[in-house]
Amino acid sequence: MLQGWPLTFGAGVALLVLGILLGRALTLAVDRRRNQRAAGEQPHYLLGLNYLISNQPDLAMVELSQAVRGETDAIEAYLALGNLFREKGQVERAIDIHKSLLHRAQITELGRMQALFSLGLDFKKAGLVDRAERTLLELVRRDPDNLSGWHCLGKVYEEMGRWQEAIEIQERIQTLTGARDNRLLASLWTERGRQALADGDQPSALSHFRTALRLDPAYEPGRIGAGDCLMETGDIDAALAQWEEALGDDAAWAGNALLRMLAACEGTDDLARLETACLLVLERHPRSWRAMWVQARLHHERGEDEKAREVLAKALFERPGSLTVQRALWQAYAAEDLDYRELGGLLDRASREAKLVDPYVCLRCGFKSTQAFPRCPHCHDWNTLAEEQA
Repeated sequence: MLQGWPLTFGAGVALLVLGILLGRALTLAVDRRRNQRAAGEQPHYLLGLNYLISNQPDLAMVELSQAVRGETDAIEAYLALGNLFREKGQVERAIDIHKSLLHRAQITELGRMQALFSLGLDFKKAGLVDRAERTLLELVRRDPDNLSGWHCLGKVYEEMGRWQEAIEIQERIQTLTGARDNRLLASLWTERGRQALADGDQPSALSHFRTALRLDPAYEPGRIGAGDCLMETGDIDAALAQWEEALGDDAAWAGNALLRMLAACEGTDDLARLETACLLVLERHPRSWRAMWVQARLHHERGEDEKAREVLAKALFERPGSLTVQRALWQAYAAEDLDYRELGGLLDRASREAKLVDPYVCLRCGFKSTQAFPRCPHCHDWNTLAEEQA
C-alpha cells in the first residue's frame, strides 16, 4: 500500500496543476473576448464624445448610436445620445432611451439621477409639463441638493404659470447656493401680481406687486404693475406716482410707463405732470423716440402744431421705421390741408400690412413683440427687454 502512495500523490498533483492551467486558459479566453468586444465599442463611444466636444452633433449621433448598438455598459453614451435626440427635436426617441436606463437593475444611484434629470428635460421639451414635474420632483426627493433639478423644476412651474411654486423653488435654490438674487424674486412676484390682476383680484395683485418692490424698489415692471392695479381701482393719482417711479434707467420700461401716464392724463386739463415726466425721460434718455412722440402730443394739445412737427421729425430721425411716428407726422401735415391723396394711401397700406408696430426685442434671443415683457416668451429668460434699434 505504501509503495503506491507516491504514485497516487503525484497523479493528484498533476491533475491539480492541469485544472489550474485549464482555469487560467479559460479566464484568459474570456478576458480576450471581452477586450475584443470593448475594442469594437470603445472607438465609437470615444469618437462620439469627441464630436460632441467639437460641436458636431450629427456625427456624434452616428457614433453614439453605434456604441449603444453594441450594448455598452457606459450609461454616459445613452445619456448623451438621448440628449442629442432631444436637441434635434426627436423627443420621443430621447424619452425611450432615458426611460430604458431607469429600468436597468444594475444602474448606480448617480446614473439614476442623471437619467431622471434628462428625462425631465425630455418631457419639458415635449410640452408634457405634468410628467416633467413628477419626474423632477422624484429627482429632488432623492437628491435634495441637486441644483440642476431645482432649476429645471422652477422653469417648469414658470411655464405652468404656478408662480407661488416657482417662488418657493427659487428661494430654495438661493438657500442652497448662498447667493441672493432679489431682482429675480421680484420678477416672479410681479408675474404673480399680473396673474391676480388678470383674474380680477386687485387686492392680492397689489400685495404681490408691493412684495416685489420690497425686494427690489427699482424694478420697473413691478412699479408699472402696481400702477395698473391702482388705475383699475380708480386711484389715478397713486397710479401716476407709481409710473413716475418707473421712469428710471431702463429706456424701454421708461417709455412704457410714460405711455400709461399719457393714457391716464389725456383728455384732462392737468398735463403739467405728464410734461414733467416727459422732460425727465428725455433728460435720462435723450434718444427716446417714445418720449418725443408724447411730447409732440402735448404740443398739439396746446395748439403748438409747428413745434409738434419739429419734435416728430426729430423722433423720426431717431426711429425712421416707426409707424407710430410716421402716422403722427402724416396726421400733423394733413392738418395743414395737405392733399391726403398725394401720399398715395401710404398710411393705410403701411398700417394694414404691418405685422409689428414699433416692437420691443429680447436681447438674448431676438424675439420681438409689440407688448413689453419682463420674461421673454421665446427663450424664457428674465429682464432682457429692450427697444428695437433702428
